[in-house]
Amino acid sequence: MPAIEPYWNPQIDLSGHLFHMRKVERTGFFDVSDVPEAVLPLFSFVYLLRGEVLLEVEGRACLCKQNQILLVPRNVPFRVLYFKENIGYECAFSLRFLKDVSYDCLHVPHPLLQTFEAEDAAFTAALLEQIHQSFHNDDLALTASALDLFLCRLRQREGKPENALVSRFLEMVFNRNEKPGKVSDYAETLFITPNYLNRLVRANTGHSAMEWIEISRLNLAKSLLKQNRLQVSEIAAAVGIDDQSYFTRFFKKNEGYTPTRYREMLISGIKNPD
Repeated sequence: MPAIEPYWNPQIDLSGHLFHMRKVERTGFFDVSDVPEAVLPLFSFVYLLRGEVLLEVEGRACLCKQNQILLVPRNVPFRVLYFKENIGYECAFSLRFLKDVSYDCLHVPHPLLQTFEAEDAAFTAALLEQIHQSFHNDDLALTASALDLFLCRLRQREGKPENALVSRFLEMVFNRNEKPGKVSDYAETLFITPNYLNRLVRANTGHSAMEWIEISRLNLAKSLLKQNRLQVSEIAAAVGIDDQSYFTRFFKKNEGYTPTRYREMLISGIKNPD
């Protein structure tokens, strides 16, 4: 089971860095439990060609999906909560690297999430590939020019009021200090009905509230199985399932293996049973 290797290193002083970019192609399950929270002195963003990633930024859950960019301002804390099949680009840059620092997206203190549609998405992907290639060819002048063109395409948009509820729901579901609960539990906390919560979450994320709860349970179970300290019955209880046999069926339905077999494969050296 591979772990995430962030493009930043918490032990390294990044204040003197100007630009870094990498293309990522991650498939399967990645354990994000050990990924440290980051507070970078750089602007950073992820752009996805495929997949989804859930970050907690300033204590708020932000979901980035296919053809979306999530831009995090400098000195704003963020951490990875979950992701599935990340194919796209990760980038970090200093204002000192840019030719023009007047873009609106650089002067908003909160994260920016923007969707690119159809032809716009194709152009954006091609532009990011140009930035990536020029950077790795050490053509920093072209890199800076292309990055300026990319940034001028970003627009800060006000989020819908209901998005705050979705964000709060995702924060609660992925809060590892609490085991995942039921849809009705979260709906009660948010003072809305379970049906409304399901509709709201699906409309904003593409998954229902129950699907997110199951994703959280599954990821937590995998992380605990990897640690090899708890019995399967204890792991079932830790993810909010009191019936061990039901937990085994739930795990096998989603992964194709029983929890015990999944752990055996990890121990035998199959790093990513997925």
